[in-house]
Amino acid sequence: MDVLIAGASMAGLSAAHWFAHLGHRVTVVERADGLRQGGAPIDVRGDALGTAERMGILDRINRSQVTPEGAWPVLDESGRQVASLDLRWFANETDEDIEISRDRLNDILLDVVPANVEFLFSTSLTALDDGPRHIDVTLSDGTSRRFDLVVGADGLHSTVRRLAFGPESDYVRHIGYYVALVNLPSDRDWQKAMLNVPGLTVVVRDAGDGPLAMMLAASPELDYDYRDVPAQRAIIDDFLSRVDAWQLPELRAAFADPAAQGFYFDSVSQTHMPRWTEGHVAVIGDAAHCAALLSGLGTSLALRSAELLALTWTEYGGDVDAVSKNYHERLRPYVDKCQTFATEGAPIMVPPTQDALERRNAMLRDVASQAADAR
Repeated sequence: MDVLIAGASMAGLSAAHWFAHLGHRVTVVERADGLRQGGAPIDVRGDALGTAERMGILDRINRSQVTPEGAWPVLDESGRQVASLDLRWFANETDEDIEISRDRLNDILLDVVPANVEFLFSTSLTALDDGPRHIDVTLSDGTSRRFDLVVGADGLHSTVRRLAFGPESDYVRHIGYYVALVNLPSDRDWQKAMLNVPGLTVVVRDAGDGPLAMMLAASPELDYDYRDVPAQRAIIDDFLSRVDAWQLPELRAAFADPAAQGFYFDSVSQTHMPRWTEGHVAVIGDAAHCAALLSGLGTSLALRSAELLALTWTEYGGDVDAVSKNYHERLRPYVDKCQTFATEGAPIMVPPTQDALERRNAMLRDVASQAADAR
């Protein structure tokens, strides 16, 4: 059967691997002109470790993992250390969980996509016409093609989801935060630490291939065009202007620099859908069930959903009703678990008030003391 996958990141590349290895003819379209670069390190955890092993990439992921940094200093509004934090105290499901840079994982996934998979970069979908046996797709280059299945692996702001299921506002829920990332110049010695004030977290860390800055800010949903990068930079600067201590002036400059690499800004949101299939269309990854950055499970969910969709589609021979029923039964419990993790992680990473911040810091000091005693 002929399968079109929209999106060439972790969910899309994983789906391309599985569908091609299961004997389908696969085409991948990607809006960007190549694999997207940059981003915070991500985790391959729990159930997704088995998926990686079945893909034959687990050993390579292990060899390419980001070296654990240990505990970060936790700083107050003056830049004074008040606690320390090692994310492994809270984030890991198993001792085998792996942290890896997004670029390294995408390269590993691309390497196991069979050579006969067709990639169309700088291309997106503009229309879908779903029929009783096939689906016709119009692409941004003006051409039309016919497929047996279209897989939307095109992220939180998915075009496939909008075309097949309806507007983004029906499914994407802002959970109260915004996140920003940028690669930092490597020609200076950045202090690796996390600064907190109520409702704002700023982190400098090693991303595996160089220093990275991350901002998490509590905020109601903002009205802006998510494609307007200058507007995004202004929003970030407004959040960061609350603090002048530590390296904040230099970090504000890095986020404001149009030449900076790895720039990213978006709402911390989850995608909640009653179903992930509609006729000959399915959505996976953030397009279908974004768990949000604070869960630490988005990548694992992308890998697992790609595998399950391809296996279920093949097992039931493309019978859309049977695929839908069995796919949802298999995946829904894992999605629910992953999305719950985001609400549990938020109070640790972004305490909303000074009292909550002080309680969090006291808890971190206790955990650090217990970890030291256990060594």
